[in-house]
Amino acid sequence: MTWPVGEAAFVTGAASGIGLGISRALVAAGVKVALADIDTARLTDIAEELTDAGGTVTAVQLDVSDADSWATAADRAEDQLGPISILCNNAGVNGGGPLDRTSLAVWRWVFSVNIEGQFIGVSTFLPRFKQHSGRAHIVNTASMAGLVPMTNVGAYTSSKFASVGFSMVLREELRETDIAVSLLAPGTVATRINTTAAEAEAKLVGQQVNTDAVAANGALLAKGADPDRVGEQVLEAMRQRQFLIVTHRDFEPLVERVHTEIEQAFSEFDGRHGPDAAARLLTEGQNPVSH
Repeated sequence: MTWPVGEAAFVTGAASGIGLGISRALVAAGVKVALADIDTARLTDIAEELTDAGGTVTAVQLDVSDADSWATAADRAEDQLGPISILCNNAGVNGGGPLDRTSLAVWRWVFSVNIEGQFIGVSTFLPRFKQHSGRAHIVNTASMAGLVPMTNVGAYTSSKFASVGFSMVLREELRETDIAVSLLAPGTVATRINTTAAEAEAKLVGQQVNTDAVAANGALLAKGADPDRVGEQVLEAMRQRQFLIVTHRDFEPLVERVHTEIEQAFSEFDGRHGPDAAARLLTEGQNPVSH
């Protein structure tokens, strides 16, 4: 059998969008899947759909920002499916607007889901992966907004940049193990994030949903990539132990612009401070903080 046939996965944000696409791809590949989501009603429907398709799944209600709920959710998943060896930290929200019009409450909410949820997920499952031993895989969903700064969604962009850094560090820390890491940086994908996030943000701040904005964003997202195809792409990347997963070539010039600015800053610097011992240690694969 070819990995990951027979493995068990835990997918957050599994009731819709990319999380559902990943779950469908895993089920089709013979993986048992714990479907985790905050939306209980949709979760029940999706669990029924995938069971009818011949999959072995279990539904786990989970708010990824609630640290106290993760251990119980993980225990339930493993009780139902056996040891989890694949973690897909996919749940995410958009929120806020221009930085000077984004409240601290919304900022913290976006970060609590988009990056703290990933950290808690890894903190919950990584010790289990090490204890079980054998091949395992962690997929963190970031965004092209984690590689390219996007205006008017500052909280979202900042949290996705954090996800990129988190995933890169995690990869380095696990490089000598059998636990692989992938970072999904999708462009526009046809998901419900604009609707679910707008409803949650409105509830958080005690306001009505801006239906016009939701409709406009929804029309844009509807033209995006098929989340089921993205799910298949993620599955193939896991099989190949591929780290960075992108879904659109259109963003390449924007990413190049960011990296060109960084490279230009180095090329124009006159080296006035002399050699940096910390940088030398990093190039040698050592951590300068610990030396």
